[in-house]
Amino acid sequence: MLKTSKTINLSGNSIINDKQVVYMQANISTDGGTTSHSSSIQDKELYEVNKVECRQDMAAFDQMVYEIEDSIHMEAAQS
Repeated sequence: MLKTSKTINLSGNSIINDKQVVYMQANISTDGGTTSHSSSIQDKELYEVNKVECRQDMAAFDQMVYEIEDSIHMEAAQS
């Protein structure tokens, strides 16, 4: 028996001075499963100097993930 699942893969980067400082990724299940969501600091020195901007980027990424999760939930509720 074949069982499949569908996910949305989302990735983002916080870029400072053309350098990747923080990498963010999320895998969002579209069939009621779970979301895997993480971030990784790629350049500690640039992160420390630019925490405010990096954290704003991370918050914007989080918000994007939440909006996708909410839209999936709304679609499921309407079905």
